[in-house]
Amino acid sequence: MTMSRIRDHFPRTDPAAPLASAPMGDLDPYVVFTQLRANGPFLYAGWLEAPDAEMALLLARDHYGRDQVCTAVRVIHRADLESSDGLYTLAMPPPDGTEWLVATQKRPGDIFIEMGRVRAAGPAAAMDAARASVPGAATAHVIWVIPADRAVTTAPDDLIWRTTDQTYRLARGYRRDVREKWTRFRDESALAEYERDDLTEEF
Repeated sequence: MTMSRIRDHFPRTDPAAPLASAPMGDLDPYVVFTQLRANGPFLYAGWLEAPDAEMALLLARDHYGRDQVCTAVRVIHRADLESSDGLYTLAMPPPDGTEWLVATQKRPGDIFIEMGRVRAAGPAAAMDAARASVPGAATAHVIWVIPADRAVTTAPDDLIWRTTDQTYRLARGYRRDVREKWTRFRDESALAEYERDDLTEEF
């Protein structure tokens, strides 16, 4: 079947009119947070697309867990996110008294950091409760609130970081002796280039 014939299978009153149905993907968007140390805050890491939360967590562990050493990874469906700037709206509000995760962005361009939890009857009430009780929320540029029971997080004993030594991927993986070797090599290379140029000019 050609692409021109596929158009005939969409219900339309006017066959010549543009298709009304927007293209839909098979994957859903998830926001990823990582916890760099035990009992530390969860930090915004990025987004990914997956068919469900289980696969999203698996992909997040594989990708974001390799970017930096972390103790936990958390994924949240975009439909379960409410933002104070109106960019994201919660699709299905939870029942009253739900516990909400609160993440704040201090200034435009900063990453979101999970700063606390509140109990509230809905997303608007959760925003108000966050501003009243969560550190930094009252003056934050943007606040995100998420029903806590909808966030999917790795278990304490889940393996996230590779079992082999991956410190070479990190800036702090270059020890002092390695830096000294690179500095010495760079200096020797610069000296050799200088001597070569000097010889060319003189002779």
